[in-house]
Amino acid sequence: MLTIDGGRATVPSGIFDHDGFRAWARSGDVSEGVRVAFIQGEVLLEMSPESTESHSKPKGTITSALWRIVDERDAGEAYPDRVLLTNVEAELSTEPDFVFASWEAFESGRLRLVTKSNRQDDYVELEGTPDLVVEIISDASVRKDEELLRRAYHRAGVPEYWLIDARYELSFVILHHTSDGYVPGAPNGEPQPSRVLGLRFELARATNRLGRWRYSLTTV
Repeated sequence: MLTIDGGRATVPSGIFDHDGFRAWARSGDVSEGVRVAFIQGEVLLEMSPESTESHSKPKGTITSALWRIVDERDAGEAYPDRVLLTNVEAELSTEPDFVFASWEAFESGRLRLVTKSNRQDDYVELEGTPDLVVEIISDASVRKDEELLRRAYHRAGVPEYWLIDARYELSFVILHHTSDGYVPGAPNGEPQPSRVLGLRFELARATNRLGRWRYSLTTV
């Protein structure tokens, strides 16, 4: 099944097989600006421009804040959006808005980097299970983020799934992996505990001098 949000695209027929999809996604043949995902046999392409107030800004704020925490603690590696994350057992390949992988994830073999075909000192894919992923919901990604990826990340054993929706009232929850699915660590609107990072976070926003949004991610 092929789902396209935001326009038209020409894709090779082999992408409906997971191995074929991964080869295509890593090939450099995917048009710039198109986000791709393979989730249990369904291929999803997002071609809509990114909304500034409800997607780009919160993504930038969360990425910069978490990147700083990871770097200051020397806790592992942080990856911004458009990095291909694959879990073979979960039949999943996608491009999260943010990924954190601890040193333990690499040292244990739970996660590995896949090298580019034309060089061995750079990488094009993460394969396995990272420690946390972040997704920010857009109009084109509601079903993908709230349903498909929520189930897929759980199948992949990802300990934490951070889910943000800033399109209307601001919603921010950190979902924790349990045997029965993901459950929020706290209700939306309250500080969200991260077991992975050992911190509690608040995501807030206020209008700037032009009446547009300014976001902040703080620890409490």
